[in-house]
Amino acid sequence: MKRAVIAAALLLSVSAAAEPKIAVTFDDLPVHGTLPDGMTRLQIAQQVIDALKAAGIPPTYGFVNASLIDKEPAAAPVLNLWRGGGNLLGNHTFAHPGLSQITTADYETEIVRNEPVIAAAAETSDWHWFRYPFLDEGKDAVQRAEIRGFLAGRGYRIATVGTGLNDWDYPAPYARCLAKNDTAAIAKLEAMYLKRAEDGLVYSRALATAAYGRDVPYVLLLHIGSFQAHMLPRLLAQYQASGATFISLDEAAADPLTRAYFDPALPAPQSMEKAVADRGLPVPPQPSGQADVLDAICK
Repeated sequence: MKRAVIAAALLLSVSAAAEPKIAVTFDDLPVHGTLPDGMTRLQIAQQVIDALKAAGIPPTYGFVNASLIDKEPAAAPVLNLWRGGGNLLGNHTFAHPGLSQITTADYETEIVRNEPVIAAAAETSDWHWFRYPFLDEGKDAVQRAEIRGFLAGRGYRIATVGTGLNDWDYPAPYARCLAKNDTAAIAKLEAMYLKRAEDGLVYSRALATAAYGRDVPYVLLLHIGSFQAHMLPRLLAQYQASGATFISLDEAAADPLTRAYFDPALPAPQSMEKAVADRGLPVPPQPSGQADVLDAICK
């Protein structure tokens, strides 16, 4: 009973706190998810760029898997378009493997193999930011430490994720619904997406408040897919309506409470969930992803 009261108090304190700070990032440049009929990857990227500009978002990192260019060569200009829109590029490995599923040496090769494409498009801008595919930091503490040391040695910082809505699985149902011209189903997808974002931020803020006693900057993970581009203006407006302000990834990495998540030269931090448990507090329940609904819609 006492733990439930504490959890409720944390949620109330989160709702009362002002102005969470969010750094927006995108994964899987230049290609993510099913491409609806009649759309191009360049159109999707331009939609995202336009929405970021309209909302006044600081330069935004897009994390690249260069193997996707081999699969869809027509998408290659997305990287230059992204940079031309004032945004930045980072490394997401060449072919998006999970670290825990391969050897450390093979993973290091994936990182290095991705660099020439990123460096060419990034030119003089800072591209030494790394995002783990699947947010998988390794099968154990040894592998995690090995890769952190490798990243530090190559001058990388880690684009850790602080909030999100697990949005990778929306482009496929969106393409199906567009093909059927099912506007009611698309409206359902839109409502689910915004609710996921709302629940995700509440969860992240409750977790940070329980672990550290206050908000920390939150790095938002999105994907550069068709539905994400469609929803981005409304998504950003929803965050702003909740009191959020938008910051750069560099600003997010500067908070002393969470700096070790970003700096691989520092000792690897424990998970925020463990920090909460160590304080004797209940870990907030994670929001439901409703994957079964997405899989069934417009079929």
